Amino acid sequence: ASDSIVLKREHGSGKGAVREREAAMKIDSVVVGSYRANCYVLREGTSMIVIDPGDEPAEVLGLIGSADDVGSKDDVQIVASHCHCDHIGAVNEVVEAYGASFAVGREDGHAVADPRLSGFDEEGRDYRVEKVDRLLDDGDEVALGPYRFQVISTPGHTPGSVCLYCAELNLMFTGDTLFAGGIGRTDFIRGDAEEMRRTCSRLGTYPDSTILLPGHGPSTRLGIEKARNPLLRA
Repeated sequence: ASDSIVLKREHGSGKGAVREREAAMKIDSVVVGSYRANCYVLREGTSMIVIDPGDEPAEVLGLIGSADDVGSKDDVQIVASHCHCDHIGAVNEVVEAYGASFAVGREDGHAVADPRLSGFDEEGRDYRVEKVDRLLDDGDEVALGPYRFQVISTPGHTPGSVCLYCAELNLMFTGDTLFAGGIGRTDFIRGDAEEMRRTCSRLGTYPDSTILLPGHGPSTRLGIEKARNPLLRA
C-alpha cells in the first residue's frame, strides 16, 4: 500500500493580492523489500524526484505511474540517500523505464557499483548501478519545479549519506541518518560513529518543526527527536 500527501504554496498574499500561480507538490510513498525501506515519489506538474527506489521495481514503477504522466525524459530525477542495497535496488529499472537521471552523495558514488560496499553481495545479488549522472556535495540544490531542496552531507551511516531539506515546505528526507526514535547504524562497512555524532549535532540546528521523512519507518518532527536524542542537542 502507498501513502500520499499534497503540499501547496501560493504566490501573493494579503487582501487583493494577485495569485500568480499555485504550485502543488504531491508526495507518494511505498514500502519496499525485506528491509521495509521507504521509497518516495515527489511530483510537481510533470516533473518528479524519486528518492530511494530500493527494491520491488514493479511496485516503484507502479507508484511513479505511466510514462504519459511525465513531460520529458529530463523530468524524472532519482536521488539515493546513500549507497546501500535497500535504497538503490530498483534504480536501474527506473532509469530504463523513464530515462531518469541518477544522483547520489559524492563519497558513495563508486559504492553503488560495488556489491561489497552496497551490501548486495550479502543478499547474493550482483546488482550494480554503473551510471551516476550527478555526484551530490554539501550545499548543492536539487530542484523540482519552484521548489529547491538543499543537499546536506550527513556522513556516519555511510560516508556519502545525504539528507534533502526544503525550507519552504519545512521538510527533510533523512534516509538512514535519522529515524523516528533512532539514528542510523554505524557498524556496517564504512560506517563511522564519530561522523554520525557530528552529523546529528548539525541536524539538530534545523527548526524543531521540520517534518522528517526517513528511509525506514514513520515520519516524525525534529523537535520530537531532539527531545529524546541527546546527540541532536550536542
